[in-house]
Amino acid sequence: MTDIEKSHVEADSSSFEPLPDDVVLQIFRKLDDLKTLCCCKPVSKRFYRIILQVDTISFITKPRIFFSSFLSVIRSLSIFGGLKSLCIQIPYSRADCPLYKWKIKFGGKLDSFIFLSPTSIYGKKELYVNANGQEQEEDEDMELKVLKHCAAVECLKKSMMRHFILLSCIKSIPSLEKVSIMDWDKRWKVSASRVKVTEMRNDSTSPSESLYMRLELGCRVSRCYVPLLELPISGYVMKGVTLFLMERDNLPEDEYDSFWKSVDADFEEKEEAAYCEAVMEIFKNHMGRIERLNHLTADVDFNM
Repeated sequence: MTDIEKSHVEADSSSFEPLPDDVVLQIFRKLDDLKTLCCCKPVSKRFYRIILQVDTISFITKPRIFFSSFLSVIRSLSIFGGLKSLCIQIPYSRADCPLYKWKIKFGGKLDSFIFLSPTSIYGKKELYVNANGQEQEEDEDMELKVLKHCAAVECLKKSMMRHFILLSCIKSIPSLEKVSIMDWDKRWKVSASRVKVTEMRNDSTSPSESLYMRLELGCRVSRCYVPLLELPISGYVMKGVTLFLMERDNLPEDEYDSFWKSVDADFEEKEEAAYCEAVMEIFKNHMGRIERLNHLTADVDFNM
């Protein structure tokens, strides 16, 4: 390192010297991005020591990353002894149909998976009428039916992988109290906090065992198609709505059909809340349209 480079580093770190450790720690807590924190660690021994006390970290994965590389990143986070909250964003999610959201219910194992995909969505009924004229039910488009089926299987694979990631984080980082994994366009979010984290940490199922307890090898699969869905609370109108619900066969008897009854409206945006309302509306008023299907197949892809 040249003298100029040395003096630059010394100036950067010395400007923090008058500040007590707890103030410096608060500054670094505002910089919760993992890449930024890792760039700051080598500046000085003091920075390194304080940064390891940061309790909240977030990072963005590469669009395609092998699980071996991803798990090495997760294990490296164990040096942050006080890490309580972790947020992981995945920038790319492949889908053949543009409108969909999915949600899972899980513990040490992946218990249930729900997938909802409308062909089109309108913020209010007037917009739907303007775009479609007189209200009328249309037969399901067979090409879209196949595309949505494929998208549901793809999302099922992703949900198994996200559950595997979640469990790996919890098992690898003892101090962790909250972990969230999401994509940028908010089509899905997998998270666990406090009680759920403790439950998953104490479960004897290892991440690798969880991955190979594949939901589709033994699950109850239901499908529902609703041509037109009007949502009274949000005012949204959804057209061509397809719903898939999958529940593990060996769930305790009292947990069957419990997933849809406990869908949480924990969404930040009105459109996200409309998807939750749509699920509840289907189970409330369209149970007669639900049909049982054969088991689905979803081979695991070890890329993110």
